[in-house]
Amino acid sequence: MKNRLISVALTLPLFSIIIFYDKVIYLFHMLILSISIFSASEIFYMAKVHRQKNLRTVITTMIAMVLGYAITMCGVSILKGDFSNLYKIVETKNPSMDLSLVMVFALIAVLFIINMFKVNVSTFEEKGRAILTAVFCFIYVGLGVWHISLMRFMPSGKYYIVFILLCSWLSDTGGYVVGRKLGKHKLSNSASPNKSYEGLVGMFLFTIPIGILYYFLYSKGYLTFILGKNIPNFSIQQIILLTSIFTLTGFLGDMGESLIKRMYDTKDSSKLFPGHGGVFDIFDSVILTAPISYYIFLLLQ
Repeated sequence: MKNRLISVALTLPLFSIIIFYDKVIYLFHMLILSISIFSASEIFYMAKVHRQKNLRTVITTMIAMVLGYAITMCGVSILKGDFSNLYKIVETKNPSMDLSLVMVFALIAVLFIINMFKVNVSTFEEKGRAILTAVFCFIYVGLGVWHISLMRFMPSGKYYIVFILLCSWLSDTGGYVVGRKLGKHKLSNSASPNKSYEGLVGMFLFTIPIGILYYFLYSKGYLTFILGKNIPNFSIQQIILLTSIFTLTGFLGDMGESLIKRMYDTKDSSKLFPGHGGVFDIFDSVILTAPISYYIFLLLQ
């Protein structure tokens, strides 16, 4: 717990400045891209893809994620050397996200091509597992995390990002505290034996009051200095419903990561952050919540 608090104290101020300070928007883009790349590399490491002589698959996926993020933010104008969208904040939905399906199929095609050669280097089973891991990393981790960037460009994007981070991270804290003290009925022995039904209830009991408090603070204008004047136009009933939805999606994302770690027989995705684990450990619940919340906010704004 001590290491966890130290890690939070050191990283949270810098993280907050990068996310919310408009004049360092290029650092924001680098942060979001780094989160997706580090998370993907940790999954590759847990799957031991790098040990199965499939380094070309890993490198190809990383290049695809960099190019995919640039296309997502800039559209096809990136192919002409136009990076202007990376240095300004737009207030409309970026249509380049519609290219995501094309990027996925392009990645799969490239992975098949580079794995057609030197089949004796690794077994077909290992190559197939590496390709599936690469596609999973690009679709789930890459496209999932990049929705934070798209959300950041919405008129009330800063408020939305704070909201989903509160729901994702504080619900995990509430579930851990309640589950550790009162947890008796296990949710899933196969995915995460430490999670309990009591902990799941604790997540909602802990997060919903926080969501209501957040609504009170931003609706009264107390957060405009940090998050801007584009205050979301949500009712208290909508906030409670959205808090419940994002708490659930955060829980499912966390359970998904637990299943992956159990599958690869590892405790943490890496040891990058003492007390937390790796980047994938920190953002597991956010990765699933970000795209779902983004499209909900699009419908409600």
